[in-house]
Amino acid sequence: MTQFKAARCQLGETAGEYETERFRSLEQTIEQLFQSIERRVPRDAAEFRTIAAFYLDLLEDSDGGFNKRLHDCLRQLVDWHTTDRHPNGVGFAKGGRPQGMTEG
Repeated sequence: MTQFKAARCQLGETAGEYETERFRSLEQTIEQLFQSIERRVPRDAAEFRTIAAFYLDLLEDSDGGFNKRLHDCLRQLVDWHTTDRHPNGVGFAKGGRPQGMTEG
């Protein structure tokens, strides 16, 4: 138990070293950037696709690849609903569906 308490204290001290004015400023800038992205209403499908890809990249990076299949499915759905034609040549408007997806 003593070792655990010492390690926890050391970890707290290490984290405290990163709490500099520059770090807090960077953290605030990132927070403002995310807020502006959250409030953004996409002008068109391409801009929506870019924002959706950004969020999916963040999620994928954060979970260490544990949900890769889910991320791939979401990316495919975004692509299908924001482009006129699927990469395989099947038009979404003509009744085509993303690969592996069924009507439910």
